[in-house]
Amino acid sequence: MSLMAKHSRIFWPEPQDDQVRRLNQAVNEVQIWMQTLSPVGGAIELAATIARAFERGAPDDKLSIVVEKAIVASGSDAFVREGNDLQITVVAVAAALDLVRKSSIDDDGWGAVDAFAAACWSALSFQRAVEKENLEVLRIELLKAAQERTCEVAEKSRLRTAVPEVGLLSITENAPTGARAKTAFRTAVEPLVKALRENAELDREEIDFLWWRLGDWSAILGKPFSTLSDINRAVVAGLECGALLKRVPSSGHRNVVLQGVSGDKSFNLEQLVEQLQPDKAGLLKSFDEADFSSSVEVFPLLHSISTDNVGANGSEISRSTRDWGSRALLEASVLQLNRRKGS
Repeated sequence: MSLMAKHSRIFWPEPQDDQVRRLNQAVNEVQIWMQTLSPVGGAIELAATIARAFERGAPDDKLSIVVEKAIVASGSDAFVREGNDLQITVVAVAAALDLVRKSSIDDDGWGAVDAFAAACWSALSFQRAVEKENLEVLRIELLKAAQERTCEVAEKSRLRTAVPEVGLLSITENAPTGARAKTAFRTAVEPLVKALRENAELDREEIDFLWWRLGDWSAILGKPFSTLSDINRAVVAGLECGALLKRVPSSGHRNVVLQGVSGDKSFNLEQLVEQLQPDKAGLLKSFDEADFSSSVEVFPLLHSISTDNVGANGSEISRSTRDWGSRALLEASVLQLNRRKGS
């Protein structure tokens, strides 16, 4: 079954072959556009846009225009945006879902699709279910695919690179005389240096993470983690750990952050923000709201801490202490990786 043969039934009870064929072509066009997005901002903003589309039942103008052009270019000359919000949303989500499942993982774990998947996991896992059953099924499909890809990225992007031997020097005759040897040497050692640099980065991450864990000290608050309540400890530890990482967090990082934290109590977003009030001044020093103001759906926890706005979609859902700690880790790591890629 082709991609849109299944998903087109959300808005067409009995889709025709030609209709499905054109939508598959449109999905390909939308995917080409999605793959051009920068992992710094662009891919994360797309995740926020798709989360808003599920919430409001319609995508924003930018995404709508992209999908409309793709559908028209596929041969649907009479297609217009007005009255087709659901179709546009489904095509955009189907394109994203297919990319998350099939595209290769970037070497450093933070290519456009990798960033989109992590951000999508954060956004969609927070919001409440949509009323339209078939659309909710598609939302859950994207959420699960994003989560699975992010977990896979966390493991594969931390594998050490095999360090190659220095390559052979190859000097072309038409190269400028003074630069021949220098260029040839750089080309020969470049793979070795690249491998050593990437491995050193991962080693540094592990060392920083282990020292942080052994210290039992919150750099954000300037006091031991042991003096904090379970919920404050989980959130603060999640935020601090996320800021240390150079790849998306793995299950091991999450387990360390939540070590000794009980999951017996649950809080909705408003209750959580109230619990964090005594430590809010310290927390606000660790991030800048301007870094995620255009993608608040991806960072509902950070946005609520920084603004006291607790009206996010899904804010009324009670989550365990451990769930909030995991969310703090995910949001902080996405924010940190976005900063690193842009630096």
